[in-house]
Amino acid sequence: MWAVLSENKIHKRAKSIHLDREPTPELIKKLIEYHEQKNLPRYQMLQDYYEGYNRILNRTKEDRTKPNNRLVSGYPSYIVDLMQGYFVGKPITYTSSDKELMAEIQDIFNYNDEQDENSELAKMCGIKGRAYEVVYIDEDSRVRFNELDADYVVMAYDTKINSEPNFAIVVNWGASIDGVADTPLTATVYTKDSILTYVEGENGLVLIEEREHYFGQVPIIEFLNNDEGIGDFERAISLIDAYDKAQSDTANDFEEFTDAFLCLVNLSGTEKEDIQKLKEDKVLLLDEQGQAEWLIKNINDAAIENYKKRLNDDIHKFAKIPDILDERFMGNTSGESMKYKLLALDQVIAAKQRKFKRALQKRLELICSYLQWKTNKVYDYRDIDIQFKVNKPINEKEAVEMAIQMMGITSLSTALSKVPGVDDVEMELAKIEEEKRMYIDLDMLEDEEVEEGIEVNNGEV
Repeated sequence: MWAVLSENKIHKRAKSIHLDREPTPELIKKLIEYHEQKNLPRYQMLQDYYEGYNRILNRTKEDRTKPNNRLVSGYPSYIVDLMQGYFVGKPITYTSSDKELMAEIQDIFNYNDEQDENSELAKMCGIKGRAYEVVYIDEDSRVRFNELDADYVVMAYDTKINSEPNFAIVVNWGASIDGVADTPLTATVYTKDSILTYVEGENGLVLIEEREHYFGQVPIIEFLNNDEGIGDFERAISLIDAYDKAQSDTANDFEEFTDAFLCLVNLSGTEKEDIQKLKEDKVLLLDEQGQAEWLIKNINDAAIENYKKRLNDDIHKFAKIPDILDERFMGNTSGESMKYKLLALDQVIAAKQRKFKRALQKRLELICSYLQWKTNKVYDYRDIDIQFKVNKPINEKEAVEMAIQMMGITSLSTALSKVPGVDDVEMELAKIEEEKRMYIDLDMLEDEEVEEGIEVNNGEV
């Protein structure tokens, strides 16, 4: 767990870096320090919340005899995981009229377990607002891509109107044992044509290796959650903190209630032995002037529960995530009514899809660039269409009927992409063609058998 938990600060989102300079050792070092000061505290705080290390765990009380429950709600992971499942719970599909290109791309995707990669990237974006991916060539000369945590990446863009990556730095912070450096900081810098590896020495960063990468552009891709690079639950953190505090204080109140004092009036002569006997016999004998009652803290249950309900509703409202345990989501709800209940979430997912699609196109562009260099064939990533399917309950009969109607006005591949259960459109089209060939073979076989029967009959006649 990161040491940032000991701090109770508001970590502002740092702005993107735009510059046209070459990555010198001095500039690389400054950018790493900027990233460490401006970005890392925020990223670590968001990761802590996702893992259940909320700020309430830092709460202390001067009077150690009083209850100090510190209950952590699971809202951050609930919000991120639900959005992730809704967004990429169903695999992203790709279609293209260029069968050769699609076969090459699908082979690379299968080799890299592309569906799991997309799921991890979506989760990282949901937590920290952004994630990164590196595309590289492995020892077998095959294209690989793998996610990178935002903690370890510094991306620098050029200053053009439609800015593109100028270079990217992947930082390995090194390790230390008992405060003594065991391994030094290492910075791998990806430019548009080469990969530079620096190691921190006594006099700064020292270049130890340089090699080409053959992609023609920076092979680091930034996946954004939205334009601002904000995580799914980040806007609701103060509400989550308030809910944690309310839950913890409620637990404290009930604990104090169980630790109530017994107040004895006009019984000042009571001895310690009398109290012990009272505990054992559960009987208290009082004279006319004696009184006994519990001294307890009054708890307004209704007000507390209403307050927590408002917080719960606001968290879901401002995180734009539905409360699926709400009574309004249960029972016989019409499809049209459900659309309005999911309207806010659908708007968020639509924005996620646009940002994710742009990054996926960059992945395809890098892959096509390498394939073109390797095979001398012209491959255009724009020939591949990317399609998302939200993972929500649907009327399968209605979806199939819609797909059938689309066949008259769209291509077969587009219509098939709308059919539930069809995850790989290209594979489905291949199966259809194979079945057609089987039908043709069977028809030809039947015709041949009929012709042979006629010839035999004619011979007998």
